[in-house]
Amino acid sequence: MIRLWMFLFTLTALAFPALNVSGQTLSSEELQSSLVERRAVDAVIWGLPLVGEDTVKQAAFRDGKAKYNDIVWWPKGSWKNQSPTPNVNTRYMYFFCNTKQDGPVVVELPPAVPGASFYGTIEDAWYAPLTDIGFEGKGGKYLVLPPNYKGAVPDGYTVVRPATYNTMTLLRSILDSSSEADLKAGNDLVKQVKVYPLSQAANPPAQRLLDMSNVMFNGLVHYDASFFTSLARMVNEETVQPRDLAMMGMLLPLGIEKGKEFKPDAATVTQLNSAAAEAHAWLMDRATKDGTPWWPDSQWVIPTPPITMPTAFHWEVPNYFAVDSRAIALSQYFCPTAKLGTGSFYFASFHDHDGNPLEGGNNYKLHVPANVPVRQFWSATVYSLETSSFFLNAPNLTLGSLNTDLKKNADGTVDLYFGPKPPAGQESNWLYTQPGQKWFPWFRVYGPEKAIMDKSWKLPDIEKAS
Repeated sequence: MIRLWMFLFTLTALAFPALNVSGQTLSSEELQSSLVERRAVDAVIWGLPLVGEDTVKQAAFRDGKAKYNDIVWWPKGSWKNQSPTPNVNTRYMYFFCNTKQDGPVVVELPPAVPGASFYGTIEDAWYAPLTDIGFEGKGGKYLVLPPNYKGAVPDGYTVVRPATYNTMTLLRSILDSSSEADLKAGNDLVKQVKVYPLSQAANPPAQRLLDMSNVMFNGLVHYDASFFTSLARMVNEETVQPRDLAMMGMLLPLGIEKGKEFKPDAATVTQLNSAAAEAHAWLMDRATKDGTPWWPDSQWVIPTPPITMPTAFHWEVPNYFAVDSRAIALSQYFCPTAKLGTGSFYFASFHDHDGNPLEGGNNYKLHVPANVPVRQFWSATVYSLETSSFFLNAPNLTLGSLNTDLKKNADGTVDLYFGPKPPAGQESNWLYTQPGQKWFPWFRVYGPEKAIMDKSWKLPDIEKAS
């Protein structure tokens, strides 16, 4: 027994001093530095939606010369719209409201007209969808209130109650066709949208509508130290929700604290650059792996983690808040709808049929079945995996059922081609991909029918061409 005790004592003495010595190899400064880097990675993952929305807002203010309540819009799609997974088949409109600055804000939306309609969503500062607007062709007047607003609410408005002062609204102008008449109807409809403070409701100011078609619009999150400058600004602007109290404490070692100026020194900036790059690499990797499967034995997924749909982009379940899933989704998505699958539905693929990543230097083919079950249209759009946006200077961006020159096969099916150059004779059915870059497509369906939602219709995988 004594020998056994001595043996165990010797093992313990050998093991624990080694652990102590290992821990003591880091100085106090090195331990703190390590903590800062770990907290910074977590801060990127936690703060991505807040920074993502602020980044698009700052692009509107900087590149579009907009202010709060102004509308920036794209009457014609362009690769210059560098924001997360933009669409050029619909005419995008953004506007930003700040109820800390303006008090309650009115949003007036016209009803649909023959040939054109709207749909979109009002989001809080975390890209949490608050209400969908424009569905089923309905117009209306919406009143966006400040957090915990106690004042009188006039009649005649649909009331929206965010938990944040900042909101963003994304509207899509949906056309029935690409005809000149429908284009005009859509443009005329855009000009009827109004955004103004309730305090000016008796005499609303003229609406500013800013054309971004030829503007280099940089609305992409930068995964470097500037991420934390944006995060610190938004922490100071916004309310602190109970779910975020622990994270607010974890931001303190980074120098981010509500009510205080963010002034990192040179050494901290270096750490923040490294941490942001690491977080970005993790987000890109998880985006390719954590989508929600839709059809069995398919590479197509819903481009968000499985928890997204049950929580409707609010990420809360009884036992936890899904911070990681939120970041993965919103690294490639922005302004999600409150009701999934009503106005549109999106599929993404990061791999070919054989499970290999989609590479910009290769050639691929997608065979789209005839009669895709949609009430409006379908489209396929190509994005860079690194940015989740268009390739710079891409000669084309999207193809779909609205393209009048799209070649159809005799049976009504459509073959789409992806690669650096079009196959001979297939220029009208080709989408550009950049050599040396990984990419992914989104296949969008507008007005999805029952066969899509019950999964009885299936989109084939992308095949690598010989």
